[in-house]
Amino acid sequence: MPKKTEFTAVTSSSHEDNFSAKELMVHAPTVSGWRSSRLCSYPQHLTLQLAERCRIRKLQLLAHQYMIPAKVEFHVGDSLPEASPPGFPGQFHRLGYVSLSDNEKTGFKARELKSVHVDAVGTYLRITLHRNHANRYNRYNQVICWGISPRSETKLLGKCLSISQFDDLAFDMYQDPEVAHIIRLLDQKKQAVVRQENFEEAKKLKQAIADLQKVGERLARYDVEKKCAIEKENYDLAKTKKELMDEYRKSVYQQLEVHNLLDMTMVSLKQLIMLQLHSRHHIQTPSAGNSPKSDVLRSPRGPDLSGEPEPLTEKALREAGLPIEAFGESLVAGAYSKTWCYREDALLAVHSKLLEVSSTTPKDELRNTIRAAVFLVKKALLDKVSSVFHASLKLLRLMLSQLIPSLGLGRVEVTHCLEQTLPNLLARTGDSPNRLRAAAITLIQEIAIMKDVRASQVIPSELVKPFKSNFPPRLAQSRAELLEKLLVELGTDNSGFTLENVITFCTAALEHSAKGVRELAASIILSLYEQHRGAVLSYLPPNDASTQKNFLYKTLFDGFGKIDGKTAEPQQPGQKEKKEIHFLQKQLAALKGITVGGAVISLHLHQLSQHLIISVYDLHMCIFCGKKDESFTEDGLDLHYWKQCLMLQRCDECRQVVEIASLTEHLLRECENRSRFSQCPRCSEAVPTEELTGHVQGSNCNRKVPGEGINSTVPLLSLLQAWKTHLMGREGCKQNSRRTAVSQRTQPAQGEAFICLLPAWCRVQEV
Repeated sequence: MPKKTEFTAVTSSSHEDNFSAKELMVHAPTVSGWRSSRLCSYPQHLTLQLAERCRIRKLQLLAHQYMIPAKVEFHVGDSLPEASPPGFPGQFHRLGYVSLSDNEKTGFKARELKSVHVDAVGTYLRITLHRNHANRYNRYNQVICWGISPRSETKLLGKCLSISQFDDLAFDMYQDPEVAHIIRLLDQKKQAVVRQENFEEAKKLKQAIADLQKVGERLARYDVEKKCAIEKENYDLAKTKKELMDEYRKSVYQQLEVHNLLDMTMVSLKQLIMLQLHSRHHIQTPSAGNSPKSDVLRSPRGPDLSGEPEPLTEKALREAGLPIEAFGESLVAGAYSKTWCYREDALLAVHSKLLEVSSTTPKDELRNTIRAAVFLVKKALLDKVSSVFHASLKLLRLMLSQLIPSLGLGRVEVTHCLEQTLPNLLARTGDSPNRLRAAAITLIQEIAIMKDVRASQVIPSELVKPFKSNFPPRLAQSRAELLEKLLVELGTDNSGFTLENVITFCTAALEHSAKGVRELAASIILSLYEQHRGAVLSYLPPNDASTQKNFLYKTLFDGFGKIDGKTAEPQQPGQKEKKEIHFLQKQLAALKGITVGGAVISLHLHQLSQHLIISVYDLHMCIFCGKKDESFTEDGLDLHYWKQCLMLQRCDECRQVVEIASLTEHLLRECENRSRFSQCPRCSEAVPTEELTGHVQGSNCNRKVPGEGINSTVPLLSLLQAWKTHLMGREGCKQNSRRTAVSQRTQPAQGEAFICLLPAWCRVQEV
């Protein structure tokens, strides 16, 4: 892994006062960087001498928000040329170039960090910056390089040394220098304890590093705000920021010592003072200019460069009238800011203000204050930044557990608070990060058992709302988990949970696509059955053969039997299979419709439902011809339907496999070429429209006498058996191309009849 390489700035083509190339040697949030002179010629060159000859693996460059070069080239060499023509890199080897965005899309408020992977060996690095992107803020056509960081590999004793991610340029430019130094020491300590396999200590150090990164970012923001105040000669604000930084830094260092996470003797006082002085030495007061923002670091998550949150929009002013009245426009502007630090600070400030509220304050004022806080919490619960989200949870917990009960505002305010915030809180239980999801679930569990919250029954009524099978899996899982846990805490007596609404929720969850959700729903139903026994059964489908086809319902009823101490009755070999076949035949009969008109019968066969098809796969049986074969798996049955089943054929028009008995119906109503066919008024067959006249006049059209050969009272299953005999029997339909010699099946009962409706096949009528 490449490591950060120290360097010295040797030469530059030009620079403005207080913005020399030596500024690039320091990486900190408040550095000024190198800036070309006004109205300079291009290209501009910067030459850096590396601390030692090394193999450069990566180059990082941080550009300005509006003084941006259109292109940057990189060259490497082992010696400086004695003389080089202007614009020519001399003896340096060209590595390549990168193009930079003109930054119009961001409104010239963000800075671009370019990382380039290279493979070159040398001692000197030359950076060539080409003409700037033109914009209204860059009046003198200048370019700025905020930071440059070469990363290299040095091989010692055959091993490639590497360092941690905390030597990245982005890390240095967003972190307070002192805290960044401590983070690196902690990281070294973490690597040491990992080598010793002390994983508990490593885990503690990892969490400390993550927390310190937030601390470093906040201190860097305070430092930026202090610098802005100095530029505006607002020394009172600068003093306030300095005191805030010192107090915050002191408390953090004390926490480190309390938890023994860092031996502070490792960080000598001299080191810290030198770091601080070194950082302050490079804080320059830039010349006044017509620019949109001050020349300090900004990133999409960095602080606003003015040191204050942006003003509220007209829409925000309209919708946030109550919070503005309660907490002031400045605080609410922070809650609406695009910068997460301000949003977090606003919520923490509201938390502090609410702790200072007195019970002697008039009720109307207290109610408005609480509702204003609820408004801000509702908005912050959907914030994507974890620290803002956790701040909103902290504020919501304070209101429900302490303020509303202690101030005597009653259940009305509890209900209002829950109705406003619970939907957003439940939505966060579907987050991908487990920490955020767990935090939301934990808070819901915690507040659900509070006296006033429990009495409102808002949480149970929200949890038991049924959802569809395509409901987001994480949300469904969280809802089911919460329901299972809160049922244990609250029960079903006057809690908002009832047998009816819980089982209605669970039966919907049993149809969900996620296995975990289905299993949780089954577990909840079983736990309810242990308490309420027979009362649960009244809300479930009857335990019949149809219900037993569903694996989860079968598991449920088996579980009920175990709870009741019953065991399943042993079945004779093949008995279960016979019941399955008998049930399938009944199901097929129920799904078939008959229309009797004169001498014509039209059979329209419907597809079986999915759970029935799955059962057929288990039986290895064709549902159309009744043939059984061990090869009839899902794929095997598809092949059988496509090529072999005597009850099916492929439509010549659309090549779809259909039942022979419903071919006419298919050609008239379902086939993609159905517009080409019409129904013969004499024989009811599907005939091509252009051939209909000739068909009616020809011998192929067999007009039937009303009532002849048809008995509308023939049982459906017997009629289906007659179809099978006609199409599959030894003496059956001779035009069936799939027919093979099979044993003679049972003949239709006397008086049962049907007509083969296959065009150009046969006109056999069995009586």
